[in-house]
Amino acid sequence: MNPFDKRNSSVRALLLCLALVAVCYANSIANAFILDDILIVAANERIRHVQPFHFLFQPYWGDLNHLGIYRPLTIFSFSVEYSMWQLWTAGFRITNLLLHALNGWLVYLIVQGLLRSPLAALASAAVYVIHPVQTEAVVSIVGRSELLAAALFFTAWLAFRKGRTAWSVAAYFFAALAKESAITFPAVVMLEVALTGSFQKLKESWRRFILLAATGTGYLALRFYVLGGLGIPPKGQYLNGTLTLLQRWMTSGRVFIQYFRLLLAPVTVTGDYDFNSIPIARPGDWDAWLGLALVLGSIVTAALFRKRRPAVALGILYFFVALLPVSNWIMPIALLMAERFLYTPVFGFALLAGAAWSAIPDLRLRRLVASGTVAVAVLLCISHNYIWQDTLTFHENAVRIVPNNARARLGYGFVLLRMNKADQAKAQFEAGLRIMPQSAPLMAGLARTMMRIDNSCDRVRPLLARAFSIEPGHWQSLWALGDCFRIEGKTEQAEQSYRLAIQNSDFPDAELLSSWAQLLETMDKTPAAIAAYERAALIAPADERLKNKLRQLRDAR
Repeated sequence: MNPFDKRNSSVRALLLCLALVAVCYANSIANAFILDDILIVAANERIRHVQPFHFLFQPYWGDLNHLGIYRPLTIFSFSVEYSMWQLWTAGFRITNLLLHALNGWLVYLIVQGLLRSPLAALASAAVYVIHPVQTEAVVSIVGRSELLAAALFFTAWLAFRKGRTAWSVAAYFFAALAKESAITFPAVVMLEVALTGSFQKLKESWRRFILLAATGTGYLALRFYVLGGLGIPPKGQYLNGTLTLLQRWMTSGRVFIQYFRLLLAPVTVTGDYDFNSIPIARPGDWDAWLGLALVLGSIVTAALFRKRRPAVALGILYFFVALLPVSNWIMPIALLMAERFLYTPVFGFALLAGAAWSAIPDLRLRRLVASGTVAVAVLLCISHNYIWQDTLTFHENAVRIVPNNARARLGYGFVLLRMNKADQAKAQFEAGLRIMPQSAPLMAGLARTMMRIDNSCDRVRPLLARAFSIEPGHWQSLWALGDCFRIEGKTEQAEQSYRLAIQNSDFPDAELLSSWAQLLETMDKTPAAIAAYERAALIAPADERLKNKLRQLRDAR
């Protein structure tokens, strides 16, 4: 087969997607585990064994703190990869890049069927692949949930369009197991049939829609069985579920302004929009109303184009339907917004961009627009990849872009503390507490910093008391308390605090395990110390200190 033969446009589209992904994301392959990558992959002992049916009945975050998230297919994929390359980050990330290229190709196939134009489809695929807002989903390893769900979502769509209902149903079910937001698939295909077909065609497809609805219901039943509920529990919701429906809807106006900015001008990205990156909106906030007006205007525009350009109407409405599960409109979730939430919805934008570009009559202008867009997008993607290089670069960028982000201050503080920059870490924790005064993690971070500065616990105890009053059993506070007991020579109490901290965390920190192991050594509990060091080494395989310590203890036995 000659891929350059004009008859093989599908093959050429796949090669183009692979080439664009390579150019855009090659510099991200060597990036380290950061943020949730550390918890879900590096520190997750559950993925050390390939157990597909076991994962089917486990929450995403573990039994202690599931936070209403259920993604067994994603966890299964990590377990399969761990069996191949352990904690080699490049392996996980290359898989992400290949999935992203595959998704670009699937976009090409869908758009070609919608617009009947290989040229427009190629443009849509290119926009989808190189759009800089996709960086978080592609470069962060845990973005796998977005990539897998999108791949299966698009596959289900293609199968539905070709009349292969059984394949569509299967792909839809697995897409939901990869990420819950894929639940909107039946609404998308109904929308397509309603817009691009006739009422008669919509009526004739009712059996197929019933099968999809039954599949979605089956997924929800399984989710309910594992999690004990369908939504996010109050503990896992944004601000612990204290937002009213009116506040969620008003604040979504501000969120959509950010989403529109990211679609049209993704010059700056942060990857984290935690409290108070987007302030909670009230009925008197004009910018919230502006965002809601833009949403309404977009939907009205889609209605106006419904008969003349049904594909344009589909692109607009698809964007909002795909975002519905994470919009906070129906039920509250853990975040107000995230760049990764746009991964599947960007298809709608790519469809509109492909249609608009192919409609440019002047060939030279079309080439100029294409070359300029690709050049700018590639440069932005490459630069955004550096943000995800490690935890330091990520949190530095987040604090710079959104100074009121309490979680960014927390993460940056811990990074600085690990770099022995206690004074700078103290400034970050204090800034975070000014934003979010009742945060147990920030108090625990400040407590550990004060201990490092003072080499005593005089100023630490009051902070820990406040942290425990807010969140009893908080594992980072227990860790700090264990350090205090250790400084004071209270070995038994220190060991107990460390053990409780580890038990109360689904994904223990390697440094915490190392501290516990060192204490166990002093207590002549060598087998337990070796076991703790081994767990720490699994989480931080590049730490030579852990390897040397294990070697010494094993030789001594």
